[in-house]
Amino acid sequence: MTNNQEFEKALRQELKEILPNTIWQNDDGVYSVFDRYSIAPKKPGYRVFCSATDVGLFSTSRAALSWCIADKYKHYNLAREILLLDTKLSSLNSDINVRANVGDRSKNPGFRETIETKLETKIIRKKQVENELANCVSRAKYCQQRGFNNETVRTGRNQTVKAGR
Repeated sequence: MTNNQEFEKALRQELKEILPNTIWQNDDGVYSVFDRYSIAPKKPGYRVFCSATDVGLFSTSRAALSWCIADKYKHYNLAREILLLDTKLSSLNSDINVRANVGDRSKNPGFRETIETKLETKIIRKKQVENELANCVSRAKYCQQRGFNNETVRTGRNQTVKAGR
């Protein structure tokens, strides 16, 4: 056992209570998230694993971490939406890049203009998906910020009306 492995083992024994709430990066560059998820940087993005099960490939670490947060707090619809929107965004980015390159290489100005016109709707859709994904990431961030003991939950006013007053 190396010193790093011994240190990690000792740390796990001492800090069992806080490990389910920590995010840290190991020597390989893989993030251990909440002692349940792993986020591994891959060439086109970030691969997320949940208990050694492959969840999917995310384009950004922010989206990957947001998925982990939503799943941890059992907001499964939010987690599914984050994965779906991130996949759509990656697909749109690829499609836009390929079509733009085809248009740039074309010598026919009419064909180039047609491609640019068709790309406008895809670019608008890309912005919409980016906004929806940012909204989902913010919702996941709010789940995390509520804290481990729900200390930031908004409290309502307790208006007790006493009889006769």
